[in-house]
Amino acid sequence: MKHSKSILLLIFSLTLLFSCDMETIIGLEVPPHKPVLVLNGILDTDTTAAVVISHSVSAFSTGNPSFIQDAEVLLFDDIEENPIDSLKIDMSNLVLVNYVNEYQQESLPMYYYRGITIPTSDKNYRIVVNHPDYSSISASTYIPSSIEINNISIDTITDEELIGVSFNFQDDPFKKDYYRIKMFTSCEKKGGKRSRGDAILLSNEPSFGSINFFELLFTGYTFVGREVVFTDDLFDGQNKNISLDIPVDKYLEPSEYDEKIDEENYFKCDTIILEFSTFSDDTYSYYNSLSDHDEKGELNIFGGEVVPVYSNVNNGLGVFISTNAQEVQIRPTTK
Repeated sequence: MKHSKSILLLIFSLTLLFSCDMETIIGLEVPPHKPVLVLNGILDTDTTAAVVISHSVSAFSTGNPSFIQDAEVLLFDDIEENPIDSLKIDMSNLVLVNYVNEYQQESLPMYYYRGITIPTSDKNYRIVVNHPDYSSISASTYIPSSIEINNISIDTITDEELIGVSFNFQDDPFKKDYYRIKMFTSCEKKGGKRSRGDAILLSNEPSFGSINFFELLFTGYTFVGREVVFTDDLFDGQNKNISLDIPVDKYLEPSEYDEKIDEENYFKCDTIILEFSTFSDDTYSYYNSLSDHDEKGELNIFGGEVVPVYSNVNNGLGVFISTNAQEVQIRPTTK
């Protein structure tokens, strides 16, 4: 036993010696980056198809991705062999895209390629992008059927500091379903215009995912956030009831896109907008990856190499996903 201790002591001492006195510098030769097309778009049943086309940049580059202006963008469905739409650049509306590299966040000017086709539910769509300077890319997505929301209830009495919202819906027992809930507030400005802002959601719904014990300790809720993405794993085929609370002091959070927020220009908010979305597994995978990497900030879906985010684009980067969203406007009775 004494001999064994001596050997262990010798090994430990040698480890310290080499750890302190030896340092190896390895030079890595980074292969050149070959830019690829980056496709980003979300099909919705409420509007015409629109996507942004850019190119990738190396994770070690100080440059930014830029908009591709002369691509051929073709949309297909699962019925017609030929394209059902050819998307063209909409130069009338500049889109500022948040791009984050290792050092800073920037807003990059981009434009949508827009079509004339409004996607419909319960159908597969495929998009193909061609450009003479890049390899062609493609991606597919499926838009599921909408879900009817029933028995919407508003509670402004139980707790004067909270607005309670509840509703139910019937889950399809024959397939795996994916959902998202977002809540907005709508406030009228002086002059009649309205502004939309995010609402904070509070809930103890088990299907909303793992328990945040920090939030539970300080708020009494297992979920606190601006939106929630979840599956039917815990209620497959059931008539599901959802209950949410909205803090009254967060009833109005004017949109971050308003350049100037002047409280005197706002009337009291009078409307809550419930957005309930269904989507397929590719869309769920994308939003889930955003949540998993939230601690790294706004994700770089337009460069694709800085943060690993889900991508379903063949031969390129980005995402082509879809959602079937419906909105219900609710006006709580004020006290």
